[in-house]
Amino acid sequence: MKWFLLLLGVVGLVGGPAVGQPARTPAMGFEAEGAWLSAAPELFSDFKEEEIWSVRLIPLAELNAGVKLVTDPIKEGKTAGRWADHPRFPTISTSAIPHDWSGCKSLSFWAHAEVATGELVTLGMQSDSPDTPWLDFYLYTFAVNWTGWKQLRVSFAECTAYEQPAGWQKVDALFFFTKIFNRQPNPYTVLVLDDLRLNPEPVQSDPPPWLAPPPPAGRLAIRGSAPAFDPTIVNHPYPEVRTEGTAPVQVLPYFMAERALRGYYPRYHPGFVSFDPQGKAYLQYGAGIIQTLGADGKWQVRNPLDEVVEPYVRETMKYTSLEPGDNGAGNETAIRWDKDGGMYLLVNVSQKNTEWKTRKALLLYSPDGMKTWQVYLLPEYEVRFEKFVGHNPDCLNRPPIILLSHYLSPTKIYLMAPERKADGTLELPEPVLLAEDGVGLTPHSGESNQALTHGDEVFLVYGRLVVLPGKKKEDGVPSFARTYNLKTRQLSEPVLIGFGGINAEDGHNWPGVVADSKGVLHAVINGHHDPFTYAHSVRPWDISAWSAPEQVAAGTSYAGLICDDQDNLYTVTRHAEPGYYFKLSLHRKLAGQPWEKPQPLVLPYKPYYHVYYHKLTLEPARQRLWLCYWAQTASLCLFRDEFYAARYLWPDREKPFREGNPNLPLGSCRMKPAKYEFYSAPPSELCVMVSDDRGATWHLATTEDFR
Repeated sequence: MKWFLLLLGVVGLVGGPAVGQPARTPAMGFEAEGAWLSAAPELFSDFKEEEIWSVRLIPLAELNAGVKLVTDPIKEGKTAGRWADHPRFPTISTSAIPHDWSGCKSLSFWAHAEVATGELVTLGMQSDSPDTPWLDFYLYTFAVNWTGWKQLRVSFAECTAYEQPAGWQKVDALFFFTKIFNRQPNPYTVLVLDDLRLNPEPVQSDPPPWLAPPPPAGRLAIRGSAPAFDPTIVNHPYPEVRTEGTAPVQVLPYFMAERALRGYYPRYHPGFVSFDPQGKAYLQYGAGIIQTLGADGKWQVRNPLDEVVEPYVRETMKYTSLEPGDNGAGNETAIRWDKDGGMYLLVNVSQKNTEWKTRKALLLYSPDGMKTWQVYLLPEYEVRFEKFVGHNPDCLNRPPIILLSHYLSPTKIYLMAPERKADGTLELPEPVLLAEDGVGLTPHSGESNQALTHGDEVFLVYGRLVVLPGKKKEDGVPSFARTYNLKTRQLSEPVLIGFGGINAEDGHNWPGVVADSKGVLHAVINGHHDPFTYAHSVRPWDISAWSAPEQVAAGTSYAGLICDDQDNLYTVTRHAEPGYYFKLSLHRKLAGQPWEKPQPLVLPYKPYYHVYYHKLTLEPARQRLWLCYWAQTASLCLFRDEFYAARYLWPDREKPFREGNPNLPLGSCRMKPAKYEFYSAPPSELCVMVSDDRGATWHLATTEDFR
């Protein structure tokens, strides 16, 4: 399987070198089959193909099919290299090059573009230094903003050093990257590359393309953990899916998800979906970047994070940097409204390198359709709205109920019921304590709703990390229901609903609640790798008695709950059954029927840890179901082959990987010996799925679905 290793003397050189110029190789002229790779070279050099788990789904030859030699178009010689389908083949590389570039000042190559997509491509010259445990590069980025042939000229003086490259006298390999720095490649970019040369003379490089600009003078840089919002993809002219299909999505190795498999390239930034009282959809990306369709069918973007939050934390809170919670793991992803058109957001903010308990949460309120905003500092950091989950329209009668908690569980849990004053501002009353030892409000996935407004009553559910008298730890986390009267401000005594999971100290076992059209309350309690517990109230809008708890679907985590207008119940969980293999699955209970067998929506290619930060939303007007999730997880269990593959796609991730865990993994999944290592990465590739038929089928959402 080492056919790809081309030594410089294997094939005759094309042309003769100029004085002081290294001899050009067949790889540089795109004249040698197999000289350019689209899979990590270590997969071939360090493994036998039969040792790699991934070949069960995709052979190495298919992984390495990203560059094809063509005879038309060409710029010189007999062939050129055609590189297409960049989501599937995000990186190409070759090591069949001269390795001493010290006598040169620049390189040039010809590139033929079928379409001027504007995609950013980064040329990487690997120059690995023994002083760092990760790969080092010189980088140069260009935009595919032309059609036909174009010669690109790259001055070494204008390349940027990534980490500590050893120097131009030691260039190990040449790369073209499209996913580096969390970018998303365009599936419609097609490049034909030819005639790559090293030049002894300097050149004038092309102007740099659009990159995320620095903040204006005096403003804070905003650095979250989610990939930066790229305005250039909004309302792009290309098809939004290349391959139609319904769920489940079978993910392929290595990191081939919806974008690579189905050409998923929406004209919006996928984001968490909310609906206003008139049925209009709003997508929230990051910490408050809002997209919605205008009357002209084009996506419109507003950025309260930049417009409102940054000035507030800089001027009022005296922050010197801004790191918002923005990936949906810890921050509220729902947008809320009231019946008068008021719009509400919750935003988590913190400063870089400050003690994490100094984090704050802000309530943003716009009474006039985002023309103006009011900002309120909340007393706790972990904050969640009451969601619209089916039969709680009274939540629109006033500003939304907010649940608040301290940080790590067990923790204090509070309720806050903001009130609108006569002058149009909000009053934030003192929070009402629900529990001293509760499960914190950190439902990073599933987004369980824990409050329901009905008339003047708020129905609440919450978990406590405590072993109740007569129980043992293995009985699980007890969950309780209470009511709060908005007029009298009285809180009822708690009523036990049931227990979740098999560990009373597991802070993942939070509950969720909905009501059906008859006012019967339905609750789920999470199990965290175990069945979730389901129970319903015996009488409408009454917490005093509950049905016998029922255990549903083995191996679930992070259940939420919504109820449609036919009283059908839905939840999506991270579902590990059988074994430690984390799917996304829909669980549905039709009215009057038992829970159905789980329906898989996303299937990973291998076992081991995965977290999606998924959120399920009900569209009130058309009763459609919307699911938003991160295709590429933020928590990675990587064997050695997967580590090489990840580094090949995202070379900028190797340093934080190794700093967080200096150990390299061993082997491949199901190989002996083998040992994975755990790494953290920014989540990437948000996806939105929609079901038009009450959960029976699902497809990736395009702009047309939002009209």
